[in-house]
Amino acid sequence: MDIRIIGAVILIAATALLILTEVAKRAYTHELASLLEQGEVRAYLALLEKPLVKLVFPAWNRSFMQLNGYLALDAYGEADSVIERMLSMRQNDRQRRELVGKAFNYYLERGNAEGATRLLAEIETWEDADAVAEARMMHDIYIKKGWGYIEDMERRVEGLHGVDRGFLELLLALQYENKGDAAASERYLKRSEKHMRAPVKG
Repeated sequence: MDIRIIGAVILIAATALLILTEVAKRAYTHELASLLEQGEVRAYLALLEKPLVKLVFPAWNRSFMQLNGYLALDAYGEADSVIERMLSMRQNDRQRRELVGKAFNYYLERGNAEGATRLLAEIETWEDADAVAEARMMHDIYIKKGWGYIEDMERRVEGLHGVDRGFLELLLALQYENKGDAAASERYLKRSEKHMRAPVKG
């Protein structure tokens, strides 16, 4: 057979495979999103284990989706394993920052001082002064049990609304708890819950 014909056949086959892979990827993305939205998390995780899904999604992306599923189930042991596996994967800068940010917040909420401190050291190498300052503050409040941001946050909180206000009130509740002022902590926690539930104005 002519070499040009062989080349054309290979090119057509490769193009067809690429198209089929992209179609399958879009279909699975829609199905996975629907399962997660409906709360069918175990079915979502099971679908991620199917051979064709493993074929069409890169390992990092599939692992990140697994992590979201385990977090939705509060399956912390599995989430820990996925995070540790992903931290050792090859990934681009954008993926690394997304993973480190998510894992850092997870470690903070879980009170994992070792994991949070390790990732804080990595965040401190970023050329993003705002992200570094925020990470240090969060580490101080969640891990070191500090309360040095109360005065500044109480000045700012009245000018905020909705989720932004609720999040700052949560940080105030945590700091008052760290300080040993249970009444103030409870007061801010109730306010936080109220504002976190408030509808977003569009």
